Formats: sequence, structure tokens, C-alpha cells
Amino acid sequence: MSLVLVVDDEFGIAGLLEDVLQDEGYTVVVASNGRQALDHAMAEKPDLVVTDFMMPVMDGAALVKAMAADPKLADVPVVLMSSMPEESVAERCSGYTTFVRKPFKIFAMIDLVSSLLSASKK
Repeated sequence: MSLVLVVDDEFGIAGLLEDVLQDEGYTVVVASNGRQALDHAMAEKPDLVVTDFMMPVMDGAALVKAMAADPKLADVPVVLMSSMPEESVAERCSGYTTFVRKPFKIFAMIDLVSSLLSASKK
């Protein structure tokens, strides 16, 4: 069973992703900022991280950078979400696997998670 780490300070979005991905059969851990996410990831390496870009304490860009610098986490695929256009986000963040613009379509997110997890298992 794949472990998905969902990181978002908007509890409604984090809760929705947690419920939907659990219904799809994934184990889901939720964190409300990048610092909590990094702690979770260090304790138990996730198979995928779905993170918001703008968060308190440690934002998505800092989380992606910290994961890339850690050999244990560098290969974990990261979905970066934001209501900002990708061009604006990409100026301040690199190293993520794919970008999703908020608001997103939940079925498209499910398909993306499934696709990324299938690709990482090969």
C-alpha cells in the first residue's frame, strides 16, 4: 500500500485529499506545513508528496528543496499545488515533479496520484 503525504494549511483541502485518497486505498498522512511534512517524511519515507506552495512555517518551495537535499527523500515524487500560475511558482521553486493549479478537479488529482505512483514503482 502506497504512502501519500498531503501537506496543506487549508484543512478543507487536506481533509478532502485525505478522504478521497484513503478511499482509493492509499495510506495518507497529513501535515499542515512543510516542517511537519519533513518530520513525517524523515520518520517514514512517503511514496508521494502532494503539497501546497504557500504555507506558514515552511512553504512548499522550502520543503521541495529540503527533500532534494536529503538522499533518502530526493527520489520521492512531489506534486506542487497553488492558486498562483505555474510560471510564478517556478520562479521561486524547482525540483517538483508536477504542478497542479488550485482549484483542481478531484478526479484528475486521483488519476495523477495513481499515475505518479505507478511510474515510481517501475
